[in-house]
Amino acid sequence: MTINRKEVFRLAWVWAKQDQWGARAPASALRGYFRAALVRAWADVKRQAAYRAAQRAAFASARPAEEIRTDIRMLECKDRLAGADWQRLDALRAELRAVA
Repeated sequence: MTINRKEVFRLAWVWAKQDQWGARAPASALRGYFRAALVRAWADVKRQAAYRAAQRAAFASARPAEEIRTDIRMLECKDRLAGADWQRLDALRAELRAVA
């Protein structure tokens, strides 16, 4: 799980500026808002990185892409798609995105 520090700081500055603007505080108060924004940004980026790692782990033992495409084509060639078929199609497309 790799976390990009540049992304964390950029997000924290954006949030700090938004908080400062929302509170109509002077520019000198920006530093105070940055600390809380940095904590939030760090937690958010860590959560996103953990989610991406879990997604990769879930599809680590994935099938070959061509097999997934074949399943998608078989579903798309049906005359009618029921609700479960649409859900299966969405799951197959997500699996294909993870593999490709």
